[in-house]
Amino acid sequence: MPFTRESRRNEQNMGGDAENMFDDNEIPRDSSEGNPKAPLDLPIFDFEEDQGCQERQHQAPPPPGPTPTPNDYDNDNDTSEFYSNIQDIRIAQQFIDVLKNAELDNGDLSAETLAALMDPPRHSLELDPVNDSDNDLLMCLRLFLNACNSANKYNEAISAIQQRFGDNNILSYDQLKRRIAQLTGISPIVRDMCIKSCLAYTGPFSDDLQCQRCSEPRFDPITSKPRQEFYTIPIGPAIQAFKRNYQTASDMNYFWSQATKLLAEQQEKGVVELIDDITCGTDILKAINQGEIGKHDTVLMVSFDGAQIYRNKQSDCWFYVWIILCFSPELRYTKRYVIPGGIMPGPFKIKIVESYLVVGLHHVAAINKAGGLKVWDASRQEMVTSKLYIALATADGPGMVYLNGLVGHSGKYGCRLWCGLSGRHKPGAPMYYPVLSKPDHYTVPGCDHDDIPVHIVRPINRTHYEHSLKLVINARTQREYEIQRRETGICKPSIFSGLPHGTYLGIPNMFPGDIMHLILNLADLLLGLWRGKLDCARTSDTIAAWPWAVLQGDVWNIHGQDVARCTPYLPGSFDRPPRNPAEKINSGYKAWEYLLYIFGLAPGLLYGVLPMPFWCSFCKMVAGVRFIYQRRIQATTQLVAAHTYLIECVAEFEALYVQRRADRIHFVRPIIHTLTHLPTEILRIGPGIVSSQWTMERQIGSLTSEIKQDSNPYANLSRRTVERAEVICLKAIFPQLDQLSNNQIKFPRGAKDVSDGYTLLRAVDTCARPMSNAEADAFYHYLANDNLCGPDNIPNNFKPSVIRWSRLRLPQKYGGQIARSLWKESLKPLERSRIARRVKAMTSEEIKKLDHAALMDSGNLAYKKIFDELQYFRYLQLQLLMSNLA
Repeated sequence: MPFTRESRRNEQNMGGDAENMFDDNEIPRDSSEGNPKAPLDLPIFDFEEDQGCQERQHQAPPPPGPTPTPNDYDNDNDTSEFYSNIQDIRIAQQFIDVLKNAELDNGDLSAETLAALMDPPRHSLELDPVNDSDNDLLMCLRLFLNACNSANKYNEAISAIQQRFGDNNILSYDQLKRRIAQLTGISPIVRDMCIKSCLAYTGPFSDDLQCQRCSEPRFDPITSKPRQEFYTIPIGPAIQAFKRNYQTASDMNYFWSQATKLLAEQQEKGVVELIDDITCGTDILKAINQGEIGKHDTVLMVSFDGAQIYRNKQSDCWFYVWIILCFSPELRYTKRYVIPGGIMPGPFKIKIVESYLVVGLHHVAAINKAGGLKVWDASRQEMVTSKLYIALATADGPGMVYLNGLVGHSGKYGCRLWCGLSGRHKPGAPMYYPVLSKPDHYTVPGCDHDDIPVHIVRPINRTHYEHSLKLVINARTQREYEIQRRETGICKPSIFSGLPHGTYLGIPNMFPGDIMHLILNLADLLLGLWRGKLDCARTSDTIAAWPWAVLQGDVWNIHGQDVARCTPYLPGSFDRPPRNPAEKINSGYKAWEYLLYIFGLAPGLLYGVLPMPFWCSFCKMVAGVRFIYQRRIQATTQLVAAHTYLIECVAEFEALYVQRRADRIHFVRPIIHTLTHLPTEILRIGPGIVSSQWTMERQIGSLTSEIKQDSNPYANLSRRTVERAEVICLKAIFPQLDQLSNNQIKFPRGAKDVSDGYTLLRAVDTCARPMSNAEADAFYHYLANDNLCGPDNIPNNFKPSVIRWSRLRLPQKYGGQIARSLWKESLKPLERSRIARRVKAMTSEEIKKLDHAALMDSGNLAYKKIFDELQYFRYLQLQLLMSNLA
């Protein structure tokens, strides 16, 4: 099982909302206003008015002399002639220029692949069941898929078929692989890389014979072959494959149809009320209004992350995937729609990521500079041109610094989304923390600014970012660069700035936060505090003086047992339940376990254990994060409530835990600051779940589980990644190959479809059985109150017989969950059960009392909730019942 970054809980950098950089003097400093101990009467979403391009006043001196001609990183027609004196910046600029000069004919695609890309077939591919050759090809493709891409299994299958039926027109494994590449257009780009993963031999390193970082030779001295290679899968052919099938092409129309509806709603009401996808984000709607995203364009999200393949040895490997945002959320994150973009083998850490990413981004830039990708749209039966628009680029904390070019969470301006919050550090320590309240008797130069109000939120100012970037680029000496880097929070320009203008959301707009690692980092911080495991300044502080450090000794063990005992009460649809943290906290505790544990069970289990002020503050955090994690969220009610809870939680966190002590400022990790950004990020780019790393982590786990050759895992994994892309495109082109197609709803044996996506599942009674008196009475009241059946139509001593069903599968819009009943669940021992029969409802009378707005607000507690458990399910045809009663 791969040891992914999901389990590295020491990643403390989480993003939030991207905002304008500001100087300490730009925020009104009122010690009483910024003091978390003061009563919280804070305005909601207090956006400061944008003052235009206000020049930041840095402590560092400006670059002496006239400023050289700067790069306009948003202008695809401008190629930089000025390179920085700083090596890291100069390398980034060189790769940016590679993208600016990208053309289809100066890439790495073969002539055959390039010809197919520029002139795709003008028809959908269909296999004729009457045609023998098509039937043979379909059989070979099915054998290939069933053999799980194994050459041995495939060859054994065709050998058995040939032995029985003679020599048919069956393709060999190599022939079939070439045919699949021809059908799908998937042709990986293979480039050389350093054996120690330092860099790839692309761009300015293309002609090097040894690594510029470690001096390892590029080629094997005996065989003259490259010592290590990496694979990149161009996204263009995959998009063409999706568009050639009528169903997937129709599914890809979702983005534009939703966006046009939301634009109309925004123009009419001034706000999008229900935020349920990226199309609801203000940045996305603005890009559409400005013409950057068109009707036929393909909107993409690239997700980047790394994994340690083997737990007990160094085995780093990096991946990135393409998520096509044109599909609906129900489709786009599933395995059959996520396209692998590239794999960067280890086992060592990558040093120059731009040298790897440039290959895939060059392909995107070249297509857009050529006017767009030509695709046959089967849903419209016409050839269209589709621009590839990269809306978001996501990663975890350590991975994001490779993409956005910022300093990371330990810097003075360490917010991953460049909000401009100036951090503070301990005397003599290098790491900064986003502490809002100035500690008592604190005089560290450059960090002793006044309290920062927690509720201040600023919009993004790209012009200000570009100005600050120029200051960093124009640094003439290493010392000057280090000062500018510290005072701006920028290390270098992002490689994405080399893409053509209007083909990406902008920098830093396109780099969102990640609510998956938010859970990991919050859990690590909170448990570290409550267990007394965080670093303590022994000379001035003691853990015994921490009133919140209650989860120790027997209390911690009992708490862990309580968590484990909750497992039977979490339905199977909740997936993996949290294990006993007292025993398993250091054994690969997963993000999903932390989510259920900390933000599901902990508020109840810690009541009476944590001191009340700390428990109340924690509950505010839980309430806010629960809102943030919703798939759909109301902008004017739930989002405002989440913002209120989170800013109060952040202010109280410093007041309760830090208490203005300089020796405790390390409690305020970047993840605490991130909480203040989450609501505004939802307004900007949609729900956090849309851009989270859950999909990337799942892809890494799925791909690494397919490794079959541990002697050479990276080559094997690279091959598997390419085959994954081929299979996805094959199933898109030929839906009959996909047994899990959306059009093929499979029912288990004995199941009964009751329409609208509901399905009754066995066990089922073999014959009708009489109801109990209580059941018959409840059934009588239901029928008596129904409009189609009144009390006059029901005979006296009504006690019908029914056939009971034990389970009900819900529609896919509710996640396809399976509801169970007491009838069969009660037969299992509690410790072996995952109870799924509890229901929450409200009566029809109370529904009538509520207006639509109150119903839509799940945070509204005005109606009476009824909690009960299902006894069993039954299927009732009311018209047939009435005729029988008559």
